[in-house]
Amino acid sequence: MANLAADDRETLIGLGRVVTYGVGEALIREGGPETTALLITSGCVKVFGGAEDGATVLLALRVHGEIVGEISALDGQPRSATVVAVRPTVTRVLTAAAFRSFLRESPTASEVVQRSVAGKLRGATRHRIDSSSGTATVRLARTLDNLVRSYARTVPEGLRIDVPLSHADLAALAGISDASVQRALRSLRAAGAVATKYRGVIVREPGILRAIAGQSGWPAAENLLPGVPTPRGPRPPRPKRPPLEPSPPRAEPSTGPYRAPLAGHGPAPAPAPAPAPAAQDEDDPLSETG
Repeated sequence: MANLAADDRETLIGLGRVVTYGVGEALIREGGPETTALLITSGCVKVFGGAEDGATVLLALRVHGEIVGEISALDGQPRSATVVAVRPTVTRVLTAAAFRSFLRESPTASEVVQRSVAGKLRGATRHRIDSSSGTATVRLARTLDNLVRSYARTVPEGLRIDVPLSHADLAALAGISDASVQRALRSLRAAGAVATKYRGVIVREPGILRAIAGQSGWPAAENLLPGVPTPRGPRPPRPKRPPLEPSPPRAEPSTGPYRAPLAGHGPAPAPAPAPAPAAQDEDDPLSETG
């Protein structure tokens, strides 16, 4: 809620009661009937969704200054996800009635909350697109680029993503396997884009990371990073073949029951001279006419 005016922020904080959660404790459980909204004043949480096969899918991260549970507070429906603290987390818990009343009384605060909700929906849409196309290296680069925009802290080595993330967490966010995460991190380290620490990633060159991610405004990754897998663009349409020309008509075969023999290689032999007519005896009666 950093975008709230100072007086609106103080009012909102004053409406809630302080509740502290330890590491691994659930702030919200998927399907629960509670409709409270929770403002995180310190700490970090992960948002999980349940899959049909019983597995859990990491959906998002939330840190201090953000609200969780506001959807149920606004529409009164059961919880759509589970929220778990990954660091000691302090919250201000607001009832749905108090939260809605606060928004009605402060149009500017209502607009800020609406933009926050719209941003989360936009981010979820972008995440679904990014995690369903491209190589494993490209998907992980996109995930890290999105994380560094929201959760980066400047350190001597570069920009540290200041939330605890395991390989399994990165795999869930990028939509790839754990083994693919390890291979992709090796590629990103070799390219000079990132350095890895225990449960953390430091982005050393944000420009290189964005180039690998294929984000607009940066040169094509293959021009900067030879050997690093990059997404393939759409293939250009194949040129249409020209229509086939009609075949010339075949020569009619020679008359008679047999066809002429095939001509051999080289010049055609000269035709044999016709035999001269046999000389006839003048006394032959068949030579006389009439």
